[in-house]
Amino acid sequence: MAHEHEHREHKPKAGQLPPLAVGTAEINRLLRELAAIDNTLLEHTLRRKDGETEELRTSRLMDQLIEVNELNLLHKEERDRLRRFLETVNDRAPVLHMSFSADPTPAFLEKLVVWLRENIHPQALVTIGVQPTIAAGCIVRTTNKYFDFSLRQDFAGKRGLLLERLAAAQAQETQASQAGGR
Repeated sequence: MAHEHEHREHKPKAGQLPPLAVGTAEINRLLRELAAIDNTLLEHTLRRKDGETEELRTSRLMDQLIEVNELNLLHKEERDRLRRFLETVNDRAPVLHMSFSADPTPAFLEKLVVWLRENIHPQALVTIGVQPTIAAGCIVRTTNKYFDFSLRQDFAGKRGLLLERLAAAQAQETQASQAGGR
């Protein structure tokens, strides 16, 4: 996609991550793309003839990052600021490891990331795992906490109640069949 912020005056924001930048993999991909943009613009500067411009192509993820931060990547200072921001996020942002019974849909993942960044930390990153034994719900791990919100855990916590109710139901069934057999 062509770089659309070329000619307008603006004041770049601090650092914000777009919802598509879910985890460290996307941050690393953005850093690689930014390095490639730097190289492309340097090569273009070295070979450019006066008045000649080149269209800058960026990924959808980079487009979102540029948009939420109101950046113009044609300016080296803004590229450098973005690089420092991404490196800081990569090094210091909290990472939550979340496991589900199946891969979450992209729409769900986007809503989850938006919620985490609004309520937990503005640069929260998520690593997604799949554990079919969870059945429903999720397991969340941070560097020092573990939360099991799975249906399996809920059943385990209520095992006694479940066995009690099953025994009561079985007793009622036995009484009903004995009463009906007389």
